[in-house]
Amino acid sequence: MVDSIVFDIGNVLLRFDFGLAIGKVAPFCSVAPEAIPGLLEPLKIELETGRLRGEPFLAEVTRVLGYGGSPELLRKAWQEIFSPIDATHQLVERWSRTHPLYLLSNTNDLHAEYFLDRYSVFAKFKDRVFSHEVGVMKPDLGIYTRAEEQFGLAPERTLFIDDLKPNVEAAAKAGWQVHHYSEHAHDALLAKARDLGLS
Repeated sequence: MVDSIVFDIGNVLLRFDFGLAIGKVAPFCSVAPEAIPGLLEPLKIELETGRLRGEPFLAEVTRVLGYGGSPELLRKAWQEIFSPIDATHQLVERWSRTHPLYLLSNTNDLHAEYFLDRYSVFAKFKDRVFSHEVGVMKPDLGIYTRAEEQFGLAPERTLFIDDLKPNVEAAAKAGWQVHHYSEHAHDALLAKARDLGLS
């Protein structure tokens, strides 16, 4: 049986595609488009651990990429990479009537600002632990401990849904019930839910 359900966001509740952002900013950059992902990755880690916040991040991206476009375009390009996964939104709507729901996600202030405002599904969640707010990222066990304490979870009665295997394995190590989610195998989540007594 399950008392609480914890959701990841990326590729569980929202698809994301950084290629959309790169496509929008690449024409304004002095570096080759194929070099952009590698240049952004270390900055992304700094952003998602909260060591770098949104505006300084955008300033550093501008410098590293030799970006000559408008700040507004850069911000929008970074934020507008999401689309909803309707199947899990329907589950959130259903399960929120019977169970407390929580968010546990590696994210950043620019993305959170955008998706929390844009997608009404997030109003169904009681609380959240975001990596940039607590300074630690999944699969570090410390972020799961933080979630247990903040949400008041009983690990063995908590279902955690994430799309990345290392994150799921870390939660299982912490004693949580887990499901490794794929949008293309949504029925597997429904079967797991039935096994745990969820409607």
